[in-house]
Amino acid sequence: MTPFTFDDPAQYRPDEPPPALNSQTWTDDYNLTKRLGAKDGSARTPAQTEIGLFWTDNTTAQFGSMLRLLAVQENLSLLETSRLMAMAYASMADSFIGCFNAKYYYSFWRPVTAIRNGDIDGNPDTVPDPGWTPLAVTPAHPEYPAAHGCVTGGLSDALKAYFGTPNIPPIAVSSAVTGTTHHFMSINDLQKEVEYARIYVGFHYHHSLVQGFVLGHKVAHNLAANYFAPTN
Repeated sequence: MTPFTFDDPAQYRPDEPPPALNSQTWTDDYNLTKRLGAKDGSARTPAQTEIGLFWTDNTTAQFGSMLRLLAVQENLSLLETSRLMAMAYASMADSFIGCFNAKYYYSFWRPVTAIRNGDIDGNPDTVPDPGWTPLAVTPAHPEYPAAHGCVTGGLSDALKAYFGTPNIPPIAVSSAVTGTTHHFMSINDLQKEVEYARIYVGFHYHHSLVQGFVLGHKVAHNLAANYFAPTN
C-alpha cells in the first residue's frame, strides 16, 4: 500500500536488525518471553494474563472506541473530532504499512518457533522447550518489529501532538475477548501496558516492541510536523 504521509514504505524501517542470536539481548528476550508468555506453567500473574488476552482483541475496534470516548471526554466539536480522527488513523495506517515492510524484510522467527528450537541458534543460554505454546494463537506473519508496538506508537504520538500533552486519560475496552475495560492515567501508561501485553501473550520479544514503538513515533512526528501543523 502507498503510505499517506511518506513516499517509501521502507523509510522508517528500524536502523538495526533483530538482535544477534549469540547476543545478551537475544538471550534475555528469549528467556523473558519463554517465562512469561507460555500458555501453561508461565510465571504470569492472573492480572498479567488478563492484560495479555485483553490486547488480542480487534485492534481497530479497540482504538476506534478509545478515540470516540476521548472525543466525548474532551468535549470536542465535530470539526475538532474530525481532525483527531484524521491524525490518528493516518498515523496508525502509515505505521502499519512501515511495520509490515520491515517484518517481511527481516523475516524474524516468532517465539513459538524459536523457543521450540532453542538448540539450533548456537546460544547455550537459550534452552529449548519442544512443547512450548504461547498464551494465544500467534499471528501468521514475521515477528520483527511488533505491529502492536508500531501502531500504538503511531497513535500515541499523534494523540500527544493533537492534545499537546501525554497526560490525557484514555479508556480501552475488550468487548470480544475479556469483556473488561482498562482506564489509563496517560498515553504513556497505555503504551507501557501494550508493550508488556505482547510478551505476556507469547507473541513478541521486548526488543521488537521497543523498535516497533520507535517506528510508530517517527511516523507520527513526521505527520505532525508536515501534515497537521498546529492550529490556533
